[in-house]
Amino acid sequence: MFERLANGWELSKESFRVLKMDKELLLYPLMSGICCMLVMASFLVPAFLSEQFRVMIDNGEAAENPLVWALTFLFYFLNYFVIVFFNSALVACAIIRFRGGDPTVADGFRAAGKRLPVIFGWALVSATVGLILKMIESRNEKIGAIVSMVLGAGWTIPTYFVVPVSGG
Repeated sequence: MFERLANGWELSKESFRVLKMDKELLLYPLMSGICCMLVMASFLVPAFLSEQFRVMIDNGEAAENPLVWALTFLFYFLNYFVIVFFNSALVACAIIRFRGGDPTVADGFRAAGKRLPVIFGWALVSATVGLILKMIESRNEKIGAIVSMVLGAGWTIPTYFVVPVSGG
């Protein structure tokens, strides 16, 4: 596991070096941020326009509603999918650069597109973990927040550098 973390760290440093060389690749984090904001808006706007949702919030019933948990899971899944997709595209371009090529934005999208099933699976796992952490946190504010923070860090650290790019 530590070897994988070290490799991931090195790849991240090299990816930032590539970003300095290939400024057009900065479009990936920009597009990722825009897409994440669109995902958030697609959930928040209907929620705030819904009288039923406002009543559930006011009455403290939202945390007990299975539909709210299902929507939370879908929100997490879509956000993770967007983030991992764009990160995969960026790392694919970094790999092209490391191999002596001159990557384009289209190259990154093509590479990430070929990895859609893996990205989908990774987003599914990440959303599940995120939802479990949120459920733990919602059970008891103080203790849940501490447990969620510790488990969340334990999850985030080893998975930070896992980006589904290469086949295999």
